[in-house]
Amino acid sequence: MKIKLFLLSALFVSAPAFCQFYDSTSGLLQCPSAEMNPSGTFMITNNYLNKHTLSQGRWGYDTFAYGFDITFFSRLEIAYVCTIMDGKRRPHPSERDMILFNQDRHFSAKFLLLQEGEFGLNWMPALAAGVCDPVTGALEGNYIEGDVTTNINGFFNRMYVVASKHFPSPVGLFAAHLGYQYSFRNDPKFNAPCAGVSWVPVWLDKENFSTKAILEYDSRTVNLGVIVSVWQDRFDLMLDLQGFRWFTAGLRYKLMLK
Repeated sequence: MKIKLFLLSALFVSAPAFCQFYDSTSGLLQCPSAEMNPSGTFMITNNYLNKHTLSQGRWGYDTFAYGFDITFFSRLEIAYVCTIMDGKRRPHPSERDMILFNQDRHFSAKFLLLQEGEFGLNWMPALAAGVCDPVTGALEGNYIEGDVTTNINGFFNRMYVVASKHFPSPVGLFAAHLGYQYSFRNDPKFNAPCAGVSWVPVWLDKENFSTKAILEYDSRTVNLGVIVSVWQDRFDLMLDLQGFRWFTAGLRYKLMLK
């Protein structure tokens, strides 16, 4: 009976979330942010990914990904992500690829170093550091030996530090995000600053429906998109136009584990 009550409460209790759909974690579209979910937030994300978001040497085709994410103590976030591989659709498939249907699996983590306005300093932005796909078993952990950077594991490897600051206004809530990303890989290459702005219009911010517009530079391309939240923020729909040309979409379910 207690188990049934727990499951029912999990289904009908939700919390606001800040969504980096690309990696099934909190953030913007494909760019990280220092925004964090409340402690106990659990998210299930499903994404349609265009090939330009991925390693061209391994994917070269559109695919799907799904991931699970949980936040602890409003400071630590851990995610597990699986991205579908279809060997037959690789740019240059080998004999082994012709019989291969697999998925890449990786972990991500983010730690909130400073909360926004912490220590009574209203001007202070939130500051977070994160890592994605931190280790690989291929070539004894070597990502950068010759051309194998497009073929070995660790496809989503990157580390980042990012700051976020919110600005309430009569027309809605604005936020600015600025960070730097670094990756051991050459494909895709993240070694550059990243930045984004988001806006939740006041007239589209209701209890059962809200919309966030996002413009970002993810260290590679400039992306424009929206995240629409419904049913008291239990479900999110993400629509992303990467480089103003390539379409990516995602659907997320959120609940509170209490």
